[in-house]
Amino acid sequence: MKVKAISLILSSSMLLTGCGGLFDKESKRIEALKEEKKQGELKDSKEKEEQEKIYKDMERPVNEVVYENELDTLKEVENLDYKNLEEYKDAAEFSKFVADALYKFYTVQLSPENYYEFLLQYGTESVKESLPSKDDAVTVFSSLQDLYLKQNINGESYTLTNVTFNRLKNEGSFYRKVLTTNGEEYFISIIQKENGVWKYADDSPSPPYEVQDNAS
Repeated sequence: MKVKAISLILSSSMLLTGCGGLFDKESKRIEALKEEKKQGELKDSKEKEEQEKIYKDMERPVNEVVYENELDTLKEVENLDYKNLEEYKDAAEFSKFVADALYKFYTVQLSPENYYEFLLQYGTESVKESLPSKDDAVTVFSSLQDLYLKQNINGESYTLTNVTFNRLKNEGSFYRKVLTTNGEEYFISIIQKENGVWKYADDSPSPPYEVQDNAS
């Protein structure tokens, strides 16, 4: 049953592993937030020590990138306005649409149902194949939003970088810096071109980036 499958996903791996489908990543974010909440409730010192080790392992990949490699230097988008279209053939326009949808979902301005519809319409074939039934997906997305609400994680604003393309110009990436009640959080989104149309492929936590002067 798909409900059992979701339970297995939720209990499997942690955030920041850099692998798995989009739906797996949403489930991992739920798991990470649950573990963070549980950490504050642990009384046994041994359990707390083990929990801290888990989080160190989770944070390690990003920290290694930050301290061992130079940060990307990117230009930020000055105008975040975009057109609402059935499909996007311009990567820059699509990146602004995707960033806004993701920001609104994680700040609980976009409902789980509408987020599911966003993934169905604008996700890559791989993204759509990773989704379970609508009811099961909405259950997971609702749980994720509930955890953000309970932890009082509120987004205040976000900035966006220009899209950077691969050599073939059929895949692009852009960063999103979100100012929240917990400070600045960084994400990198991947978009891919399928049949001449840009589609949303992935979104993951990322190291910070350095801002390049738009005048340069």
